[in-house]
Amino acid sequence: MTVISMISFGESGAAVADEQSSTMLRKHNIASKLRIIDNSMIYGGSGAAFFIKEAYDATLETIENLKRDKATITPEKIYSIAKAAMTDLKNSHKNKFLLDMFGLKLSELQTGKKENGAGLDDSFKARAYEGHNEYSRELRIAVLLGGLCNEKFEIFYLDTAGNDAGKVPNHYETIGSGSDEAEKVLSRYFAEMSRDLREKSPVDVGLVKLIEATNSAAKINQGVGGNPSIVYMAKDSIIEPNESQCILASEIV
Repeated sequence: MTVISMISFGESGAAVADEQSSTMLRKHNIASKLRIIDNSMIYGGSGAAFFIKEAYDATLETIENLKRDKATITPEKIYSIAKAAMTDLKNSHKNKFLLDMFGLKLSELQTGKKENGAGLDDSFKARAYEGHNEYSRELRIAVLLGGLCNEKFEIFYLDTAGNDAGKVPNHYETIGSGSDEAEKVLSRYFAEMSRDLREKSPVDVGLVKLIEATNSAAKINQGVGGNPSIVYMAKDSIIEPNESQCILASEIV
């Protein structure tokens, strides 16, 4: 359970996230949901914590390999790498699940045939698909990426359900179980703003609204809470306030 929100201020941007994670029996206020990639992008994930970490680590590993080959790493490239890592990991997990539960590879379920050419029994295939679909829901994650592209802070969205938007057309985005309440705060903020101001909205007011959106989600949504984390990114700097500063900011708002 999560809420992660980002705003583009034009030449800079920011993200705020809660820190609560939960299982069927427990909730924990210890999750670090905002990470930095290549000192140039903010990465925030919502969903299965183990899968988010695997996808993040795989993204970092690919970037480091490319950098050793002197490749140019742009925010758009990082988005593509993150998307590929997520897809590969999702299919790998589903393949292992099917092998463990049904003795079947993902490719065999998709084609309806075993590798030896034998067709799958209809009732068996239906059970396998049911298990596959249920497990796929457990693997669902969504990720926001934010970074400077040609001196403008852009927000990217991707998820394991295939709803990848690439660059988000709005000046903000929010994900997670608390996104419905956060969306109300942020959409109202931008709706009341003139079109010209939206392209370069005030940083101080925007940060307040991001924190307000997180606080509102924590009040209403089950599984959202704990102390917020904040990241601000500009052309020459990335600012990550410490926990005490984040708590103070949340209390003031």
